[in-house]
Order: sequence, then C-alpha cells, then structure tokens
Amino acid sequence: MENIFSPNVSRNTLKIGALINLVWGLLCIFFPQALLTTSSSYPHLVLLGLFYCALAVALIFSSLDIARHWLVILLSFAVSFFASAVYLFLTLKGSFTPGNGLPLFAYHFLMLVPYIGVLNRAYLENTHEESAPKKFHDLVNVVRTSQNKTLLELSLDQNVLLVFVRHFGCTFCRETVSEIAKIEEAIVGKKLTLVYVHMSDIGHGEEFFLQYYNHPVHHISDPAKRLYHSLNLKRGSLMQIFGPMTWIRGLYAGLIKGHGIGQIEGDSLQLGGVFVLSKGQIIFEQKFPKASYLFQINTLPEL
Repeated sequence: MENIFSPNVSRNTLKIGALINLVWGLLCIFFPQALLTTSSSYPHLVLLGLFYCALAVALIFSSLDIARHWLVILLSFAVSFFASAVYLFLTLKGSFTPGNGLPLFAYHFLMLVPYIGVLNRAYLENTHEESAPKKFHDLVNVVRTSQNKTLLELSLDQNVLLVFVRHFGCTFCRETVSEIAKIEEAIVGKKLTLVYVHMSDIGHGEEFFLQYYNHPVHHISDPAKRLYHSLNLKRGSLMQIFGPMTWIRGLYAGLIKGHGIGQIEGDSLQLGGVFVLSKGQIIFEQKFPKASYLFQINTLPEL
C-alpha cells in the first residue's frame, strides 16, 4: 500500500474522487429524475447533490496537503463506507431494487481501498520524525508546570502521577481528565501529585482543566512534544486511532457520557500514557495501546 500510493498517486486519487463527486453532485441537482423513479425523493437528492459538490471542493483542497487535511479524507472514506453499507442493507431488505442507485453504490464501494491507501500515505507523512528526541532526564529539571514547579522539584517532595493526554478536542482526552478528576481523593491518598501534559498553550490548558476541577492543577504545555518523545510515547497507527472499537467507544464517550468533541490542537495521532515519577526517576509506566484506552487507578502498583 505504501509503495503504490506515493504522494503523487495519492494527490491524483483525491482529484479523481473530487471530479466524480462533482459529477454526481451536479447530476443529483440538475437531473434527479434520471437517478430516481419517485418524484417525492427529488428534494432529498438535490440536498445530497449539494453535499457531493461540497465534498468535491474539500477533496481538491486536501490533495494540496494530504498530511494536513487527512480528516477530510477520513470523512470521504466514512461517506463511502456508510453509503455502501446502507445500499446493501436496503437492497437486502427489499427497499431498493438492485439497479436503483447501483452506479453510485459501485463508485463508493470501489473508492474504499483508494481512500485507505491515501489515509495510509497521510499517516506516514505525519509520523515522519525529523530529529532524535531529548532524554527525559535532560528535561525533568528544566520543564516547568503551570505553577512554576519543575518535575524534579515535585518528585522530591512526593511521587508524581504524570498523565499524558491527547489533544483537548478528543473525546477520549476529555473522558480521561473527567474520570481522573472523579478519583482525586484516591490519588491524594496514594500520596501522588497529579501533573497533566498536553499539547495546547498554557492559557487554554488553564481554561480546560477548570472545567473538571474547582482548583488549579499542575499541567505542562508541550506543543513540541519534547516530553512525549523523551518517554517514547508513539503516534498511533490507523487501527489504534480509527479502529472499530475506537468508533464504538467514541460514540459512547462522546454522546452517551456527554464529552463531545472539539477542535484539534496539536497532534491528533498522538497516543497518551501514565507514568509515576519519584525523585526524578520513572518508576512506573503505562503507555496507552490505543486512542480510546481509559486509565484505571487500580493498575498502579503499591508505591
């Protein structure tokens, strides 16, 4: 997949997808009667046409920088995936005749693999590391929290629970902070000082954590991901970030638990983790295996 979908092939794939979306959009808007036999569905088809035209424009812009605009490509893949699934479901149910909408279904089905290839290319470009990371012991006495304390100073007083979160717009980041806030007494009981590490600026961090705590908490702004890199916290693979369980957990955390989603700030592919720091040394680590992983305090050893 990596060799086939070179940067040029990926860009051309998106341009072809944009052209086909544009054609379908114009057909839906100006010639709906050619696609459906029931006139009652024409208004809905016109709205669908407008959506396809908008998606075509988005794909053109995405082709200019696939690494940066990977979310649009993911949306296009999701549209093709769900359109194919809905068509098959309705056909098997008897609501559609096999030929009704077959060309559109064929397009969406055939585009699934190309979109996966382009997403893989975007992932490879996003995960390219340009320089070797600094060692954690070189940063522990330099990096300061929002309360102007170094990690070394805090860990000399008592052990530090260092929580690396994903970007603040991620529903799993919000869920993690919310759940940890609920067990604050248990963390204090373990004689741990809680410190969050995130990729947003310090001011936004203050606003974000005050949504979950009624007092200031230690947090570190790390947009360059120096601490993430120093502890070898990886960026997730496509399966770790967008796997089936991530979608299911995302719906549960975002809708049912009410954490929602927000704007991406920082690296959307970055995975999180939890570390315990004692006198400047890491004595426990738990690197999250996927974006949807939820930290449990009972996984911490007796310290």
